[in-house]
Amino acid sequence: MSRFNFSLRTKLIIYFILIVLIPIIFYIGFFNILGMYLNSNGPITEVGTIIDKFETRIENNIQSLNDYEAFKNSIEDLLVQYKGELQIINSESDLIIFNSENENITKFEYNKLNINARSDTDYFTYLDEVNTPTGNYVYSLVLDMDAMYEGVQGTVMKYIVVGIVISIILLGFLVYYFSQTISRQILIPLEELNEATKNIAEGNLNYEIDYCADNELGSFCQAFETMRLKLKQSLEKQSQYENNRKELIASISHDLKTPITSIQGYIEGLIDGIPKDVNSYNRYLEIIKDKSIKLNHLIDDLFYFSKLELDRLNINKKEYQSSSVFEQILKPIEMEFEQIEHKLIVDRPIPDEKIKIDKNRIIQVVDNIIKNAREFIDKDGFVKISFEVLDTYLKVTITDNGVGIRKEDQSKLFNKFFRGEKSRSRKFGGTGLGLAICREIIESHNGKIGVKSKRGEGASFYFELPIAN
Repeated sequence: MSRFNFSLRTKLIIYFILIVLIPIIFYIGFFNILGMYLNSNGPITEVGTIIDKFETRIENNIQSLNDYEAFKNSIEDLLVQYKGELQIINSESDLIIFNSENENITKFEYNKLNINARSDTDYFTYLDEVNTPTGNYVYSLVLDMDAMYEGVQGTVMKYIVVGIVISIILLGFLVYYFSQTISRQILIPLEELNEATKNIAEGNLNYEIDYCADNELGSFCQAFETMRLKLKQSLEKQSQYENNRKELIASISHDLKTPITSIQGYIEGLIDGIPKDVNSYNRYLEIIKDKSIKLNHLIDDLFYFSKLELDRLNINKKEYQSSSVFEQILKPIEMEFEQIEHKLIVDRPIPDEKIKIDKNRIIQVVDNIIKNAREFIDKDGFVKISFEVLDTYLKVTITDNGVGIRKEDQSKLFNKFFRGEKSRSRKFGGTGLGLAICREIIESHNGKIGVKSKRGEGASFYFELPIAN
């Protein structure tokens, strides 16, 4: 049964048919065997056996025929058992030597033999000759059919009772076996489902259902298990979202307060006329501008984070030639580096491959990585951008000669809110969302992003974009 993928309904029908059919088949087979037994060991054989008993008894006691009482006593038990009558005739003198019913009848008359006298269908009559050393004799035997068949009837009844008992035992076994099978396939999984439902209602989403048979209930249990896992993931995601929201509020409240307080202080200084010359006045304005830019970055990170949490970070891909699109991306960055103390190195020529990207999102990735690099390099530091074609990917690597990243921090670098060395992060500001946003953007392009770094030897951030066919 287990080899075939029957539905539960089909299995139940088969079980009920087998419970009815197997005892019937057994009973029919049993009585066929009993019939064959009776044909070989039944009434005919029984009659032959009885006649053999009488002939043996006659032969063994033929010497006592002259003594009526002695001979009758020797055969009386058989006559009583089978309610029989016996006559023995001397075939030479036609004299009745023995008559079990009437000792006085001695003259043989064929028409008066009990073989003809008994015509009742309830009796069996037999006439035969027996040869002995003392002479040849003819005997007639009349047997009561009921007495003769009594042993056979007892045997038949015994086998009928045995057959009924075996059928009842077989029926009980089938009922037990199939009820156990039904219990395993229906009741046990239902109990598991009931227990799982109780656990889920109580908030225990770690309760697993083990039943996984290939049937309707197995499919239902698997669907229930899928629902449990999705519900668990949903609650975990909601819990993570709540934790992220709390951490973001705590982080933003601190990071926003610092530049706002600073801007407020310098504006108040301008109002109070603290700067006495043009240079001092311009320096105040530069500081206010720098703090405003940092404040704007924080607001941008918050904006993109909200989009990530709501899965609304739209990616609009278009096909570009990698050389031209990255020239467009890098041109404003190179102009910006001309105005600062840091150095930007672009490894040209840029490979000319067809890529399908959202240009604005890739600009955001490059800006975030370069901004992150600038925060951790000295005044005479550099940022280098190189390109490489790897089979079906275009690899972009952004390297700096800054302080590097601790080994234990590298696996967490792209996690939301992770800011590595807290002291340096606070110094330069930031929410720890920039690299997390980069990872989301690159992965939405079916690409890869990572970092290689050694403490004190700078860092190399890279991302790979699929080359379009």
